[in-house]
Amino acid sequence: MHTATDTAAPDPRGDEGSATVEFVLLATLLLIPVIYFLMLTSQIQSAAYASVAAADQAAQAMVTAPDPSIAASRVDAVLALTLGDYGLDPSVAQSAVTCSASPCLEPGSSVSVEVAIRVPVPLLPQGLGWDAAAATVTSSSQQPVPRFG
Repeated sequence: MHTATDTAAPDPRGDEGSATVEFVLLATLLLIPVIYFLMLTSQIQSAAYASVAAADQAAQAMVTAPDPSIAASRVDAVLALTLGDYGLDPSVAQSAVTCSASPCLEPGSSVSVEVAIRVPVPLLPQGLGWDAAAATVTSSSQQPVPRFG
């Protein structure tokens, strides 16, 4: 025998508002990693552009210098200025200059500058002594020293 209470539909008001709560929780759990990944990839891309620009500008500044002592100071200044344009601290970059001839700025020779930038992990405090880098981006540029001044 069936009674009237056995066939009654469940009360739909018991789940009222749960879809909103589930949406907010799931959206938060899925959105935070996506935003973090976008921050990381944008920092790596910015460092890649900065390393290309810094290497190219430093090599050009080096070959246009009148003597090697001025060239070395130009490279450091250009690297700091270029990295600053990209919002990067010059302390995260390392550079190496190589010359194809000795002395370095011999007419007809070439100068190569390599810049390596360490990309820190986003939102991780850097002052705690942790050496956490998400990637290291390296670029190089080679410029010829003009033959006729």
